[in-house]
Amino acid sequence: MVDNTAFQVLLLIHILAAVVAFGGNFVQPMLQRANTDDAALAKVNKLIQLPALVVLFLAGIGLILTSKVQDVAVFKFDQMWISVAFLVVIVAIVLQYLIARAYENGSTSAVPGLTGGLHLCLIVGLYLMIWKPGL
Repeated sequence: MVDNTAFQVLLLIHILAAVVAFGGNFVQPMLQRANTDDAALAKVNKLIQLPALVVLFLAGIGLILTSKVQDVAVFKFDQMWISVAFLVVIVAIVLQYLIARAYENGSTSAVPGLTGGLHLCLIVGLYLMIWKPGL
């Protein structure tokens, strides 16, 4: 177990960023049914969820860099689960951007499919973070 303050703080930031980034996607269908303005939903996506995904990505990099036990790195950039996790976050950023654009353009019929993709990213990301296959 990595037990240094920088790692623990980054882990907290990483987890909080994931909650903020993905949590809103579980609420958005209810907001749509309640006739929430599409422009407001686009704004939430662009100003809250997209930046949270970037923070998630950067905190993940920080976790790798601070994951040392007795000066030996526990997590490394060449580990497959980390490479796949980076890909998942990049895909999630693209999907979140496309959701924001769909709300801006009024083409909300695309949102459920894109949101489903984000849910899949969350599931794959959780799998990778919990089990760290190949570590």
